[in-house]
Amino acid sequence: MTSKGQGQLSSSTISSGVPPELPGPPTNIAITNIGPRSVNLQFKPGYDGKTSISRWLVEAQVGVVGENEDWLMVHQVSNEPEARSLEVPGLNPYTFYRFRMHQVNIVGNSPSSQPSRKIQTLPAPPDMAPANVTLRTASETSLWLRWMPLPEWEYNGNAEQVGYRVQYYRVGSQGRGLTHIITDRLEREFTIEDLEEWTEYEVRVQAVNGIGMGPWSQPVRGRTRESVPSCGPTNVSAFATTSSSILVRWFEVPEPDRNGLILGYKVMYKEKDSDSAVRFWMVEGNASHSVQLTSLGKYVLYEIQVLAFTRIGDGRPSSPPILERTLDDVPGPPVGILFPEVRTTSVRLIWQSPAQPNGIILAYQITYHLNSTNSNAATVDVLNPSTRQYTVTNLKPESVYVFRITAQTRKGWGDAAEALVVTTEKRARPQPTSRPIVPQKDVESRQVLLSWEPGSDGLSPVRYYTVQLKELPENNWTVHSASVNHEATSYIVSRLKPFTSYQFRVKATNDIGDSEYSEESEAITTLQDAPDEAPTILSVTPHTTTSVLIRWQPPAEEKINGILLGFRIRYRELLYDRLRHYIHTVNSLSSWAELN
Repeated sequence: MTSKGQGQLSSSTISSGVPPELPGPPTNIAITNIGPRSVNLQFKPGYDGKTSISRWLVEAQVGVVGENEDWLMVHQVSNEPEARSLEVPGLNPYTFYRFRMHQVNIVGNSPSSQPSRKIQTLPAPPDMAPANVTLRTASETSLWLRWMPLPEWEYNGNAEQVGYRVQYYRVGSQGRGLTHIITDRLEREFTIEDLEEWTEYEVRVQAVNGIGMGPWSQPVRGRTRESVPSCGPTNVSAFATTSSSILVRWFEVPEPDRNGLILGYKVMYKEKDSDSAVRFWMVEGNASHSVQLTSLGKYVLYEIQVLAFTRIGDGRPSSPPILERTLDDVPGPPVGILFPEVRTTSVRLIWQSPAQPNGIILAYQITYHLNSTNSNAATVDVLNPSTRQYTVTNLKPESVYVFRITAQTRKGWGDAAEALVVTTEKRARPQPTSRPIVPQKDVESRQVLLSWEPGSDGLSPVRYYTVQLKELPENNWTVHSASVNHEATSYIVSRLKPFTSYQFRVKATNDIGDSEYSEESEAITTLQDAPDEAPTILSVTPHTTTSVLIRWQPPAEEKINGILLGFRIRYRELLYDRLRHYIHTVNSLSSWAELN
């Protein structure tokens, strides 16, 4: 009895007048009904010591290998003096046992019975889940799962049949998830592959054996790394607002395809069916979903696409490209004015349509007058849009005339192209220009300034110059421009390669034909420039606990643009929150460090 009340009663019968003695041990112990966690012991009671038996004690050797293991109390039964069999519960599955018994009366415990035969309980599913389960980001499409393997005494079955079952699913999904079976009982990690980028998953692990599956571990969560968006923004539209601007609008990338935090958008646009390079308009942040493209060509049809980008890089552009044309405007001047036929009193001129028509050409207007008279005295004629030549008669012999040609769209008349002509039959081809020169001060990495003095025009004004270049040590001349202004005496030769040697030459063209090419310039070498291409990183692998090994491939030789002096490596630490989520605030990004 305690302060809380009376406990269980234990009774014993004593024969009057006969003193009790210690009981004898039970005999003939037999084991039946062997299960995973219990057995039945059948026995023959021993000498009762002239009094009733108050308790039966069961001891066992657990995990029996030899004969000398310790005996542990595993069960006892009170107040059943007439018992001839006992159920022994609370045993471990798939474990060897040997049992012995004592019987107890009021005097004390009997000696131990003879040990039973050695038996093994039946197997059962594992009772516990793997411990210390952790989940870390491995890549854009994989997570790294680790756990503490099950202790051997928790296998509850044949060790060769023990393994693990991993279940994983997207957080918020309604499906049952996917599972993977690991057959190695000593395995302690698994990389879950083929996941979606920048997606949070919930993962749990359970132990399995030949009988069944144990309880699940507590679920852990992890997120795959960011990647580039797997599709472009939706509902992209474009609307021309002026002759040189287009308003582009779009909706967000669908959430499953973002694969990370959207840092901004790039609008890609180029003239349709042209060889011009694609241009980009950057929109930073995810708040704005429209942009006004400006400085576009007038009345030009553009292909437009939009892509989103994360910190990893650019995603796929929207598809298909949308088409939009800028509005029309007044046209540019006609080009290619020539006078193939010139007499003392008449001329025939030809031209080509404007390089920038800026709309549909509706008409051409030609005005001409003596160069010595006022333009107010000019003769004016309007021609239909298909006309490309015009003949003028009744001119004054041996005189200089000024011709001006303009084109018209529905927006009005554009700028005029102007050309001089001499009414004479003594015309000849122009003479070559002087040898072109390139002062060293005008040499840059990708362009030079070429200068020359014009030769005689042969009584027929020069219409344009042609500039050719030759990349040394090659011997092939190529045309850089065949439309240098007729009044020019210098020209910027662009689109050159850095750290490359060139020669140049020039010819003049008038209505009669081409001059000979000038004498070749002296060889010049453009300056060095930064490489056009970054090295390609081939691999980054762990080297020691505090270092990694980086392998890369240098840029192509033609992209180095000078003498390669070395490489610079930039790196920074990516910060994670509890090894699961990448922190996306700017302040959480560590600064770049450099290795030179």
